[in-house]
Amino acid sequence: MITSYQSATWKIGKFLNQLLRAFVDETLQSTAFRDEIDFIKKLSHYAYVQNRLRPTTLFCTIKISNFYTLDTHPNVIEIVDFFLQYNLLSNKLEKLTILNIKNLLHLFLHNNIFCYKDKIYQFTKGSPNTMAITETLSNIYLFSWQKKISNLVQEKKELFGR
Repeated sequence: MITSYQSATWKIGKFLNQLLRAFVDETLQSTAFRDEIDFIKKLSHYAYVQNRLRPTTLFCTIKISNFYTLDTHPNVIEIVDFFLQYNLLSNKLEKLTILNIKNLLHLFLHNNIFCYKDKIYQFTKGSPNTMAITETLSNIYLFSWQKKISNLVQEKKELFGR
């Protein structure tokens, strides 16, 4: 599978990723494990400084296969809209309004094509996993699920991260 590298949609995706990535990473920083070492440090703090680790503590991992093709384009755009409205202090990220970002995202998602076995196809769900914007969109997408879980975890003063 080959996406149309250096096409207009590729450039829009690259631009959106540059615009959104730093903001998304900063917004989700408090609930993200950067790597294994970061997880061990936070778990150690939870266990030894806060003294919260108990024999009844549950550990959970969730694996989502083929995440980049799970949801429809309109729903992804709606979730990005929610994320931006919930986390931005104004209606703009840098010089672009949320509506401009949604319109660019619409252009990117609805016009992404790829070639497979000498035939051209269009993505009807998700976006190419070969593009950095896909990971950024996945992190935004997971925010809506994470928000529900993290509110409960914070009430009980438990450790949460992904």
